[in-house]
Amino acid sequence: SLPVVDRVIVRVIVRVIVTVSLLVTGLALTSQAHAARPQARPPDGSQPSTQLAMQTSNPDEAFIAARDAMRAGDYERASTASRRVVVLDPRYPLASYLEYWSLSKQIRDYGDALTVAAPDDAVRDFIARNKGSVVADLARRDWLLALGKRGEWATFEAEMPGFELNDDAQITCFGLAARALRQVRATSPVSRASSGMHADDASTTGATTGAMTRATTENEATPKNASIAELLRTSRSALAQPRNYANDAGACPILARILVAEKRISHQDIWSWIRLASDANNLTAVRRYALLLSDTERGGERSADSARFYKQLDAVLDKPALWVAGFGDDDGLAARWKRELVVLALARMARNDPAQAAATFQRRPAESLSGSERAYLYAQLAAAAAKKQMTDANDYSRKSLAAEGLSEDILTWQVRGALRAEDWRLVEALIEKMPVEMKRPQAAEGAWAYWLARAYKAHKKNDAAQALFTQVSEQFGFYGQLATEDLGQKITLPVRAQAVSESEVAAVKSLPGFGRALYLYRLDMRREGNLEWNFTLRGMSDRELLASAEWASRNMLLDRAVNTADRTKNEHDFAFRFLTPFKTQMKEKAAANGLDLEWVYGLIRQESRFVNVARSSAGASGLMQLMPATARYVAKKIGMDDYRPDGVVDIDTNLALGTGYLRMVLDDLDNLPVLATAAYNAGPGRPRAWRATLTRPVEGAIFAETIPFNETRDYVKKVMSNATYYAVLLTGKPQSLKTRMGYVAQRGYIQSDLP
Repeated sequence: SLPVVDRVIVRVIVRVIVTVSLLVTGLALTSQAHAARPQARPPDGSQPSTQLAMQTSNPDEAFIAARDAMRAGDYERASTASRRVVVLDPRYPLASYLEYWSLSKQIRDYGDALTVAAPDDAVRDFIARNKGSVVADLARRDWLLALGKRGEWATFEAEMPGFELNDDAQITCFGLAARALRQVRATSPVSRASSGMHADDASTTGATTGAMTRATTENEATPKNASIAELLRTSRSALAQPRNYANDAGACPILARILVAEKRISHQDIWSWIRLASDANNLTAVRRYALLLSDTERGGERSADSARFYKQLDAVLDKPALWVAGFGDDDGLAARWKRELVVLALARMARNDPAQAAATFQRRPAESLSGSERAYLYAQLAAAAAKKQMTDANDYSRKSLAAEGLSEDILTWQVRGALRAEDWRLVEALIEKMPVEMKRPQAAEGAWAYWLARAYKAHKKNDAAQALFTQVSEQFGFYGQLATEDLGQKITLPVRAQAVSESEVAAVKSLPGFGRALYLYRLDMRREGNLEWNFTLRGMSDRELLASAEWASRNMLLDRAVNTADRTKNEHDFAFRFLTPFKTQMKEKAAANGLDLEWVYGLIRQESRFVNVARSSAGASGLMQLMPATARYVAKKIGMDDYRPDGVVDIDTNLALGTGYLRMVLDDLDNLPVLATAAYNAGPGRPRAWRATLTRPVEGAIFAETIPFNETRDYVKKVMSNATYYAVLLTGKPQSLKTRMGYVAQRGYIQSDLP
């Protein structure tokens, strides 16, 4: 239960929120309305205490203090600051956040300690009073996580349908666990350990009797058994995501232990997940998956053999080459465990050092592996070699075509290796073996459908190529633009939607979520503001989205305008998707450095979405996201004598420095925009090194696709795609992305002096 002072705060805020909900439904916040708030008094009519009166008279400052105190875990200070907000402004627009922060602590305490009373009534009351708001959904999310930890499955299932964000993998796993327990309960008692364990409990579930097995084998055609089969498919898909299984909340491990106890997860399932986690280098997930192995083998009993296995597993994960070198040692480990560890160790060797691993494949212990295991390992070699841009990657890929159970990362890097060599037959063979969902024209922005179409085209399979190009071209973006050109057309814009009316703008601007978002932006709480904004967008029609983009633009929320317009399905306005703010300064700085204006716009759209105060976690600042060292370097080079580090967010300063640096990397990289774009993101030395490994000139699109850094690869494709659309907007003429990407030829590596 809450301390007395917190209970008083909650009662006061509840009364305030009820009053607000009755009087100011549809509140649209403006600075004028905020300035016109009445003289602050506590809602119960009492006089402010001397202590509160001595504090700030600004409720916004008190609100920020409450937030900071909650983040620091100083709940007493948070209570004091929250009370101060209510005293200063009984109708404070963000009062629901204060109540949510207090309530979230109650919920977390309930989830973490069995002795804490359930806050169910308080949560339901809060959600009801704030229905349709993001804080209500956040409270429901916290509650669902706590209910899952406590094993309160009936309440969990009753409340989960109301969770609108639906963005938490742990809640997904808890939901699947609840379903699993409910669907077998009619035929088999469920282990108490399964239904009520905490997420951090590493013990196994109690032994249950395989009711799910019986249910699915008695009559596969019944709706009940079809539902169980669907549950198992969905559960395996969730459990196969290492990032879900490594999460400390522990919902997915609970689901796994329930299914192990019901004998619905096999030894082979678990080893496939271990391999996927190792591919992702998620060693926490590897170890947590491995805890399930003894459960499947011995019904949950830990044995000396298990202890030896976990010791050997740690050695494999830590130093795989050393473990393989000592493979012949008699460690007493069962053969079935050792064989799997050999595959895991060799795969990790391939990831770290393909050449060393390839040599080891010709000796013990690899010589005793099966054909499928060797194919799997050759796929690992191929992907690792492709990432390192080694020429033998494709030889390994040809030896891996029978491999199964490969991760998406391994599959895609094998294709990239074949692309770099323009081996279109191998490209086709590798993409064809991808799962159907990976190569759909709508998957991965159409990437693998596009490259498959290119392979078809190279082999004169023209009808199949045209069909895929047509489907991919329906998407806006890098691959859609490339596919359009492969169909013999240039890049144009879709028909512009009719301009939104003032009544349409008025309808969306009155939405309470937008009002709260605007207020949060004024308090420099961008993360919370974005959450409010995006939550308000859910379920909107194209017309409402365009009206919301217009409202965002009027409030200089340029990133929200772009992202909101990006969501439309049938009616589009690319003037919102590709805004052109600060045009006078942009033209001046681009022209001064001899740069294409559309390229600079395309880069800024990707870097900051035109938020001039944007700051990345790495410390990059401003429209063009300059790192401090880069900004200092460029300022010195261009003679900016009045440069100050704190002035880098100034629009003119940032544009001068950013375009100056872009000019430098363009000159440094033979005036090739695709290389300069990569250099702007990853530094000029890396694209020089990537180019040095080429054996022939390649299309700029292929060069971009085979960039080893995930972030830089995505960045280059998006910037160049943006620039092409901006060129259409700014010139009014059709454009060619392929011409913009150009060709990249091999050139020996030369160290760059640029940062």
